[in-house]
Amino acid sequence: MLMETLNATTPHYVRCIKPNDFKLAFSFDPKRAVQQLRACGVLETIRISAAGFPSRWTYQEFFSRYRVLMKQKDVLADKKMTCRNVLEKLVQDKDKYQFGKTKIFFRAGQVAYLEKLRADKLRAACIRIQKTIRCWLARKKYLRKRSAAITIQRFTRGYQARCLAKFMRRTQAATIIQKYQRMCVERKRYRQKQAAALAMQTILRAYMARQKYQGAFARTQGSYNPEVHSGLVGPVLVQALPGGHRLPAVLHS
Repeated sequence: MLMETLNATTPHYVRCIKPNDFKLAFSFDPKRAVQQLRACGVLETIRISAAGFPSRWTYQEFFSRYRVLMKQKDVLADKKMTCRNVLEKLVQDKDKYQFGKTKIFFRAGQVAYLEKLRADKLRAACIRIQKTIRCWLARKKYLRKRSAAITIQRFTRGYQARCLAKFMRRTQAATIIQKYQRMCVERKRYRQKQAAALAMQTILRAYMARQKYQGAFARTQGSYNPEVHSGLVGPVLVQALPGGHRLPAVLHS
């Protein structure tokens, strides 16, 4: 792995750091390694590099990496101008970066800041996608439940309406039956009363006709006695009433 890395690059020199003074395998002495790095000037080189612009990105790499931080109106045909506009909006301190001919140079910590913005942007996008998908799933589930509830309500209301219609038909039929039954009872009772009244009228009219006839006959013969004739007619009228009904007391006097 080490030789592959060396062969893939063009190093000017190679510094070897001994992990320990006894050349033991899989043994690492941190203090001894730091002393060697300090003696070789590697730490000072890193400090100087960090004080300058240690991070360098080409315009195409920066555009491809941080495209998510750009709005649609910020994307121009010129990638260099697009990167410049985006950096001016994201990083307020212009001393933290510099524009070169083919690359953008960043001071220490600026790439981490841009990565944080990118991660927050992606996280917000993920949350929005999740929110939309969950909303769609919840709405789909709600619509399915709503459709099921409406179907159940429709069948329940239909059953209740059929029961109500059946009850109303039965009630109407019972009312009609009661009406005709009461009509028959009242008609029978009326006809009985009518027959009794007609019988009474017939007997009374016959009695009055006989009285009138007998009075006229007696006046013609000269021997008319109202008391005798009325006494004779009374029993006859009582016997003539149908069903054993009796006449008022006035007819017997």
